[in-house]
Formats: sequence, C-alpha cells, structure tokens
Amino acid sequence: MISLWLWALLALALSYFLNNLWCLRRNILAAKATGLPYVVLPWSNLNFPWIILRPILQPYLDKLPIRDALWFKLLSVDWPWQQQYAVFQRLHADNFLYVSPSHNYFNTADAAVIDQITRRRHDFPKPTEVYGALEIYGQNVVSTEGNLWKHHRKTVSPPFNEKNNRMVWHESLRQAQSMVKGWMGDQTESSATIYRVADDCMKLSLHVISCAGFGVNLDWPAQGAEPLANGHASSSPEKKAEASEVNGDHTLSYVDALQSLLHNMLWIFIFPMSLMKWLPFSGIKRSYTSYIEWGKHLRELFDNKKDDIATGKAQEGMDLMGFLCKGAGMTSDPTEVDSEKSRTKPVLSDTEIMGNAFVFLLAGHETAANSIHFSCLFLAMHPPSQRRLQKSLDRIFASRPMAEWEYERDFNALFSTMAGAVLAEELRLIPPVPAIPKCVPRNASPQTLVIDNQKYTLPPATYINLVSLAAHRNPKTWPAGPPSDPENPVHPTSNTDNDLEEFKPERWLRDSTQGSDAASAEKDVYTEDAPNTATGTNSSHALHRPPRGAYIPFSEGYRACLGRRFAQVEVLAALAVIFKNYSIELGVEKYASDEEVERMGPEERRELYGKAARDVEESMKAKMGMLFTMQMRGTNVGVRVVRRGRERFADAYQ
Repeated sequence: MISLWLWALLALALSYFLNNLWCLRRNILAAKATGLPYVVLPWSNLNFPWIILRPILQPYLDKLPIRDALWFKLLSVDWPWQQQYAVFQRLHADNFLYVSPSHNYFNTADAAVIDQITRRRHDFPKPTEVYGALEIYGQNVVSTEGNLWKHHRKTVSPPFNEKNNRMVWHESLRQAQSMVKGWMGDQTESSATIYRVADDCMKLSLHVISCAGFGVNLDWPAQGAEPLANGHASSSPEKKAEASEVNGDHTLSYVDALQSLLHNMLWIFIFPMSLMKWLPFSGIKRSYTSYIEWGKHLRELFDNKKDDIATGKAQEGMDLMGFLCKGAGMTSDPTEVDSEKSRTKPVLSDTEIMGNAFVFLLAGHETAANSIHFSCLFLAMHPPSQRRLQKSLDRIFASRPMAEWEYERDFNALFSTMAGAVLAEELRLIPPVPAIPKCVPRNASPQTLVIDNQKYTLPPATYINLVSLAAHRNPKTWPAGPPSDPENPVHPTSNTDNDLEEFKPERWLRDSTQGSDAASAEKDVYTEDAPNTATGTNSSHALHRPPRGAYIPFSEGYRACLGRRFAQVEVLAALAVIFKNYSIELGVEKYASDEEVERMGPEERRELYGKAARDVEESMKAKMGMLFTMQMRGTNVGVRVVRRGRERFADAYQ
C-alpha cells in the first residue's frame, strides 16, 4: 500500500514537472516571437510555495554561485526595489520580458512606452485578478475594469473635491501639531531619540482619513486625553465615544480593529475568508477577527450616514462616505426618490459603497503616511535640503500663526516651491508601489507598441509591469549630475555614474535659487490625465516637468489615482507643521553619547553624522519591501526633533 501511494505521489510530481516544462517552452516561444530581450525563470516570483519558502531558504541561496545571476534576482518579488534600474542596465534595454511557466511578464522603464500603455486603457487594462483581495468588503473602483469600473468611477470621483481637500488641510494641520507635541513631550528645545516616527505617521494618516473619509474625529493620545471617535457606535453625530472602548457586540474598538486589520492584511491577501475562519494559527485568527470587527464598524458608519442623510443632518462635502451615499442615490428629498434623474444615476450597492470606503482607507492611509515618514528621513539625512525647505516655509507663512494658514492661499504655494520639490523627490525615489500592473487580456487581440521607432507585438495573456522605481531613475529621461560620493554609491549597481539614486529635491526647482516665490508661483494647471480637477497632477507645473510616462507615482491616464490631491494636501500640510518651527536630526547614540557629541568639532560631527546617514541608507536598502505599498519592515530609525536654531549637526553632510 505504501509503495502504491509513493508511486502515485511520484507520478503526480512528474506530471506537474512535465506540465510546467511544456508551459515554459510554450511561453519561451511566445517571448522569442516578440523580438524583445527576455530572461527565463524556472517559476514565477509570485508562485505561492516560493513566496513562503524563499525567506527560509534565502541564507542558503545567498551562498550559491547563482546568487548573481539575473534570473535569480528576478525571482524575488521585491526585485524592482532591490535592483531599481540595474536590471535594465544589465540588459542594455528599457523593455524586456521575463518568462515563467505560468505567464510572460513585460517590464518597462521606458517613458514613451509607459505613456502609450496608460493612454490606451482599453488595450491595456488592469489584471483584475490581482486585486481580488481588495474586495473583502465589496467590489470597488480599484478592483474593477471596463464598464463596471466606469460605473464605480462616476459615483466615487465626486467626493474628491476641493471642499474635502480643505477639510483634509485643516485636519492634517491639527493632527501634525498633536504628533509634534507627542514627540517633544515636556521638552521645550529637543526631544529624546524617537523610534516611532513611522508608526506615528501611520497614526496621523489614519486620523486624517477617518475624519475626511468617515466623519470619525480622533484625537492624539499624547494630548493627555484618551483618543475620541465621533459617533462610531451611535447614529447621533453629536455623540462622542471612546475609540478604545468596546461597545455593543464588538470585541475590538474602532481603532484597534482598524489597526489590526491593516497590520494583518497579508493573511487576507493569501487566504480566502471561508478558510481563514477555521485555520488554527494565531496570526490568521487575529486577521480574521479584525476583518469581522472592522466590517461591523464600517457597517455602523454606513448605516449612521444613511440615517443622517435621510433626516437631513449630513452636510454634503463633509466626508467621503457621505458623498458615496449621496452619489448612490440616497437623499432626504422625497421628490428625488422616483425622479427620472434618480433613475438615471449610477447607483452602487451597499457592499460596493463599503468596498470603496475600505479601499479609500487602505490606499489613502498608507500612501500619505509613508510619504511623510520617508520625507522626514530624507530631510534628516540631508541637512542642507532641510534648511532650504525651512527658508521656503518662512517666505510662505512669515509670522502668521498656524490658525491663519489657509488652504486656498498656502497649498499651491507649498506645492510649487521647495516643499513640493521634497514631496516630488521622495515619490520619485520611493513611489507608493514599485510597479503598476497592466495586461493584455487572455481573450483580447495582440497589442502593438512602438519602441525606439520599431513595432513590437505583445500576445494575449501577457502581464505588464510599469516599473515606476526604474522609470524614475532612467537617465535617458531624467537630468542627472555626477554622484556626490563615487566611492560610496547609494546603490551598489544602479546608476553608479550619476546622482539619480540620491535624494536631491533641488533637481525639481526650475531656477538655481529657491524656485518661484509663493506670490509668483505658477498656477497649477490640470491636465487631461486628471479628468477630476480635485485629483490634480503628479507634480506642480511650477517645478521641473519630466516627460509623460517618466514620473508615475500615482500612475497616469484615466486610471490615475483619484486620491492623489488628497495625499498631496495631507503630506504638505504635515511637513509644513513639522519643519516650520522644528528640525529633525538622526539619532547618533550608536556611535557617541550626548556628552561626546558636545565635545566634538565641526569635522568630527560631520563624520559622525555621515555614519548615521549611511546606516539609514543601508536599512532602507535591506528592509524596504512591498505589501500594499512600499514601506520599511522590521526596523525603526531613531531621530531627534529639535527647535530651529538648536540643531547639533547644522553643518553636517553625508
């Protein structure tokens, strides 16, 4: 009996191997027919067993001769971050395929090709199967394509308007002030070394999206009071309940359920809910519990909003959930219920409204939080750029108190000067996602692209990666200078002969000084790649304008991120609050005590600070990864927040 089972398993394994071999041969022939360069992989880097086993096997694999082979490097799902532009340099091509038994993947860092693909959304749609995990509460504008996507977009785009952006501005200012107070504690001149900047930026962004997205007002715990959630368990908008409080049939509070869900999203991406319910593993159980609990809170928020609209309490423009409900045909006006206008409106179901609300939360929360965090780290590593930003903020705000900072007056000034340049450069180096997925559908016609004045045809069932991390570093489309330190390049193999791997926000300024003043900043012009004016553009027209397709932190074309203006407003407001009155410096406790730093001269301090900055660079290279967005994992960088004029390393450079 045992031998029969053994033979059956061997036969199954042999069948699987032969089938993969046949599929690989078929895909190699398809890749060869395109005429493009290609690399053959033994299996896809998205192969589920490989994703599970690779971290376990990595220490042993790194000792093998194959570790430097290009095909082996491409087997990492994080290859766009690890390699950046180096893969394209090795192939001497900005477009190539990698071939696996399951699929062929077309990868591009070519601005002209990216422009073609994003303009032709019908020819190159999203592979919706990749986004199935985002439908845990319902279909949404991110997970759908074709007419279904148009149906969602018509309803979900109106919430992204200037009224909501104004609310985002004021809430971001309020939350950023609270975050800085929490960092400083009882200190007046300098904080202790802080290792929670990434977590606090996530908290700030969570508070902003909760307010602007759901009408839930959360206060910062460091203010001396418990965090408050406005109406999360009651239909009365005036009622306030503790966000840490467990109400009714809840086992997790609003904040705890949401934070747990975001922290455990990986399990939701991997396992179906019907299976997660029964699996005995603690991490999966936590993930499932948070999914159930946040679903209850989301349903309560939705039901409360419906009640508010029905009774006329809700004010249009006050939050995204309210707009979704109104856009889906919910109204307090009985004359509209059966009107012709109501019947012709694009209507979303309850689950679709909640699905879109969840996606707003997930995407808006992480994208903005990461940009604030990485901008702070980059500015701490580059004191001259930080000083330049602060001088720009002084010109924009002068001595006006924060209560007088105005969205209409001040946001465009920030977006068009050094603050906008800092955000643009941070997003160039660390875009929200390393590659934007597209495809030629399996049942579609072959699609032709023009590459260097020649036509190449991609067959059906080809997956496409618009590799933003590489496109943002392509020296063919970006002006570049010499590297700052040729002996210690930021990346060991990518762009070692130029400065495109370095953080230099000054590259975005159009003149050699500060860029446009707030008073003369060029008005931001909305372009055809942003049909909804509230979404704006990827960067200000007053700054350097890269070619279309060269800069895609929020994608381009009609599938560009609806919430990019939301994120830009939040990030720039937070940076303005932090750096108007404070500076951020790296912690140096690893190398010297405070007393030793005090005794150092300028050269010794510069050398010490350079070591700390190189440590952060190494951590970012080794610890950065992709879950839903790009973020550092398993490490925290220590920084100090000091009042301007009290910096210890004012003259420090890398």
